Parts: sequence; C-alpha cells; structure tokens
Amino acid sequence: MINTTITPATATTELVNYAKGFAAYELWAVKTTVEWLKTKDATLLETPVTSSYGTIKETLKHMWATSAWWVKNLRGEHPSLTFGPLECNESVAEVLEGVVKQAEELLELVSAMTPEQLVQAYPVTIPFTGDFNIPGYEMLSQITHHTTYHRGQIVTMGRHLGITDASNTDYMFYLLVGEKRY
Repeated sequence: MINTTITPATATTELVNYAKGFAAYELWAVKTTVEWLKTKDATLLETPVTSSYGTIKETLKHMWATSAWWVKNLRGEHPSLTFGPLECNESVAEVLEGVVKQAEELLELVSAMTPEQLVQAYPVTIPFTGDFNIPGYEMLSQITHHTTYHRGQIVTMGRHLGITDASNTDYMFYLLVGEKRY
C-alpha cells in the first residue's frame, strides 16, 4: 500500500527506502523502454527525427552519458563536464545495453549508500552555471527526472517513425503494478 505515514523517528529509514525505490524505478523504467525498443528494427532507432537529439539512439546515448556523469558526482568523484556535439559511435545494441548497465550501477550505488551519504552535499561543477553543493538524494532525483524527460521524447520520436506501442513507464504505474526490485 502506498499510503504511509512518516514520523521523525522513521524519516531516516524512509529516505533510504525512498531512494532505493526510486533507483529501482529508474532501472525498471529503463529496462522496460529498452525491451520495447529491442522489438523494433534497429534502423528505425537511427532514423533522423526532429527532437533534442537527432535519433532515438542518440537520445539514449545522451541519457546514458548524462546519468554516468551524475553517478560519478554521487560517488564524490567531481568529474568535469563538457558541452559539445554528441558522439555516438556505438551500435544500437551497445547503446541499449549501456543505458541499462548505467541504471544498474545507479541502483547498486544507491542501495549501498547510508542516510548520511544521501543527505551529504557533493560538489558539482556545471559549465556556464557554476559550482554547487548538491545533496545525494537531489542528484538521484535529477537522474530519474532527466531520463523520464528523454523517455517521453523517445516515445514521441517513435510515434513520428510509426512506432505506436510504447510501454507505460510512469512512476505510479510502477508503484501499483510494476515489477519492484528493492
């Protein structure tokens, strides 16, 4: 049941459970999307469509690379970030596998984090924006919301290519009927 009450005594435990659950949702949503896309002709995923990125494959590569950058920040590695043209030399199969492995890495990391690590602020440098100290749970939220945004684009791009049978990856759908892994 979703209806729960959080008290100050249970808040720390609930934060950890929420973070693990959100990371598990991310993995489920990515896997659901990838399994759906695997049923399509790979050439469709490389067909140009007007969107933030030129193809579904490039959108997936952006999701993968951006999630990897945020995970490095969440590990406290403070990686640099550069803007520029997206290079996508991998095959469709490699990109599909990479985006899933990235979501698996996120779940593994978040599952091992303590409450203190989840609320700890990590230094993050974003070019043209500045230097920030961002709590771990906020970075987790950024990762999942960012990929959700681009999954929506992928569905729209797919519709422009004649793909009309997208899987439901809404968070509430996951909570109510999805295959939870935490």
